[in-house]
Amino acid sequence: MIKKIIEAIKNNKSFLITSHMSLEGDALGSELALCLLLKKLKKKVVVYNNDATPFIYKFLPAINFIKNKLANRHFDIGIVTDCSDISRTGKVKDHFNKVNFIINIDHHISNTYFGDINWVDSKASSTCQMLYKLFHKFKIMDKQIALCLYTGIFTDTGSFKYANTNSQSHRIVSDLLSYGITPHKIDEQLSSLCAPQDLHFIGKVLSVLKFDEHKKICWVKLKRWREHDYDLTEVIFSILRLLRGVEVFVLFKKVDKNKIRVNFRSRSTIDVNKVAQFFGGGGHKCASGTTIEDTLENAENKVISFIRKYTNGFVKQN
Repeated sequence: MIKKIIEAIKNNKSFLITSHMSLEGDALGSELALCLLLKKLKKKVVVYNNDATPFIYKFLPAINFIKNKLANRHFDIGIVTDCSDISRTGKVKDHFNKVNFIINIDHHISNTYFGDINWVDSKASSTCQMLYKLFHKFKIMDKQIALCLYTGIFTDTGSFKYANTNSQSHRIVSDLLSYGITPHKIDEQLSSLCAPQDLHFIGKVLSVLKFDEHKKICWVKLKRWREHDYDLTEVIFSILRLLRGVEVFVLFKKVDKNKIRVNFRSRSTIDVNKVAQFFGGGGHKCASGTTIEDTLENAENKVISFIRKYTNGFVKQN
């Protein structure tokens, strides 16, 4: 697949790059790294996203190249990074009807293979880890590209704590560090994200946690998911992961009338992608999500009931 992508890049002139809605480090890192690569190759490139860039990622190079509005234009190639389904690009998907060819680069196990070229590796920790191989083939790397790729790997591995972290992740990061990026400064940028009112909100979330009878499932339902400068979903999950013995974490967020966003996280044993797929969503084995059109209470009952049945064998063995 890498050879086909290299040929497509060499043989075309204009490129439209995007990623999924609700942007995070791997989405932004992968599309910006590709943008920098294409510019070095003297290509015409536009990065166009459905959502605004979260403020904590403003330190990334080439961030000013990102557009949230785009006039009707034709592109030779459309590249979608870190996105399991073209529908998850939001309004951007309409512009992909005007490209000649779509390249899909992703590491989600639930990827729908929507591209003309599909480079999908569910064993990779992140899309940025995959892209490192592409840059190696082009023999193109510098501090800016290394910063983008490092940020994607860092965020998608949970600061190298998640089960998707592997020896290849560390080998790649070791090489990226040789280009002069500073991990402690990146961590400061990504970790210093809460205002006092955010911590107050998180405190309320923690006060209404629920558990199953075996203390293997932990969940919380929020009747009002308030807007923040930054999506606090991962912050909440990072705190929940401190709970000893819990295997599955679920966050129910009412985002509209009878529209519930459900996020799943797990440790290495339970595959929450299968849970999310049952309810029309998807993602990774340890991190997935879906949207359910129902009341908050009904969504909670259906999902937790399914997880109880799905994890029953594990609970009995442990």
